Amino acid sequence: MHILIVDDQAANRVMLKGLIERFGHNVSSAANGMQALELFSHKGADIVLLDVMMPVMDGLTTAKHLKQLSGEIHLPVLFITALDDQKTLLECLDAGGDDFISTPPEPIVLQAKLNAHARVRELSFKLKEKNEVLAYHSNRMEREQNVVSHMLSNALLENELRFEFLQTYLSPATEFNGDLVLSKGGPLGNYYIFVGDFTGHGLAPATGALPVAQTFFDLAEKGLSVATMVKEFNRRLVKLLPDDMFCAAFVAELSAGGDRLSYWNGGIPDALFIDNNGEVTNRLPSEHLALGILPPDEFNSSLSHCFIERGQRLVAYTDGVIEMANTDGNRLKESGFENKLKQFGHQDQFDDLVSSLESFQQGTEQSDDISLVVVNCVPTGLPVKQDDHSIIHLPFELKVSLTEHNIKGEDPVTRLVDSLSHLEGIKAHKTTLYLLLAEAFNNILEHNLLRLNSDIKEEDEGFERYYSERERRLESLEDIEVAIDVNYQPVDSVICFGIRSNGENGYPADEFSPVLDEEKMHGRGMQLIKNFSRYYEWKDEGQCLYIEYDLNLPSV
Repeated sequence: MHILIVDDQAANRVMLKGLIERFGHNVSSAANGMQALELFSHKGADIVLLDVMMPVMDGLTTAKHLKQLSGEIHLPVLFITALDDQKTLLECLDAGGDDFISTPPEPIVLQAKLNAHARVRELSFKLKEKNEVLAYHSNRMEREQNVVSHMLSNALLENELRFEFLQTYLSPATEFNGDLVLSKGGPLGNYYIFVGDFTGHGLAPATGALPVAQTFFDLAEKGLSVATMVKEFNRRLVKLLPDDMFCAAFVAELSAGGDRLSYWNGGIPDALFIDNNGEVTNRLPSEHLALGILPPDEFNSSLSHCFIERGQRLVAYTDGVIEMANTDGNRLKESGFENKLKQFGHQDQFDDLVSSLESFQQGTEQSDDISLVVVNCVPTGLPVKQDDHSIIHLPFELKVSLTEHNIKGEDPVTRLVDSLSHLEGIKAHKTTLYLLLAEAFNNILEHNLLRLNSDIKEEDEGFERYYSERERRLESLEDIEVAIDVNYQPVDSVICFGIRSNGENGYPADEFSPVLDEEKMHGRGMQLIKNFSRYYEWKDEGQCLYIEYDLNLPSV
């Protein structure tokens, strides 16, 4: 340890210095507070022994300045004093003093106090390190949340919740809603609605909401059946979600005339048809398991159908409605909710219904996300769209050659995808194509050109080390080239990409496992390419990655 002795008496400084050096510590000394501050600024100290009464700057003032200079790290200040005046002792403590050393000091006592305060200082260092780690992860989590929030907001831009015949009440329990309510008009004046409830709350369900929302809007735009929708939802969620996550959902299509409903209910509380008095006239119970549980070959997408009498309304809701509780711990339950529908059953009383539900909670903390949707089953009045033959009918080829200048500047993949998305048949697939090409490009760049080893990510702070090394090597890149070949054949509506580099280090394609190892911190990029491409292959001994993407599939 480095000990700083501050005393205007030279004899005291010499005596203490000799004693402490016998303990095996390094010692610096100062005759007054000003000298002490200068020494501390240049050399620092682990512990300070400080006299109270000194010329130029007294010990009390010096202690305050030393504490300020030490910042977040605890600096033990032990006052050297023979004073027994309680007022002075209290002033020492108020100035930042941590202990006292009497003069002349008892060697054993002095050594014990130095060791004890050294341990406290060491704990202060460890606490600072842990706080820095926590701050890093907190900032990282905040950034990730902002990214997901931005992506989810963009994904919901197509959400159409402002129809005259639609009323909604959405109340998330946390920043990210584990419930998902989607609606969109179809091309034939029909209307689609999705009410979903992911297991859990917060960020995790939001990641599942992204592919569901985008698939819903794409398929609704094309006017495909609810059966096709739920098949695709399930296929994607089975791949995406862990075993303990799923999405209960009610998915329905209302005819343009408002008189027919086709629906699928997997795990959502009974949807209800009510008349204008709020009386339940029909129930649409859950007949299937939730989305994301069964593999595609076992999944049941069969629909139920019903005719609707004029003036009836469809009520769909998540279990957060019936599980809300008051201050006594009593839950609303289905019976309580249906009683409220009878009280505020008229279309014009929706706001009163919502107010009644909020009053029931009496300000208690919300334990689950709440979603309530009421659809007035009348002719939708939505426009009927003409068939959109947007698939490109002419073949094309595009060759892009990137040098280190292009790679170090603006993201070249973004610019390429933006250019391709101006073609009408590709526009809807912009997000998926970007994910595919970004992962492919980064694999070529990081492994073929930068020669990075993904195993680094498995180490402590591996991600930080990996990307720091990535930036360092990227800055030194010279005489490199990445070629991207794009080919489109209209016969089967497949767009093909070949990405290669002039790097000497080929991707170890033989090491890639088709089954993702959840315990590993890498390999997810290639797994994504495998999941979303029609076909992919490493060619030329890992120098070229070839990908085929089917434009007939719904975009992600």
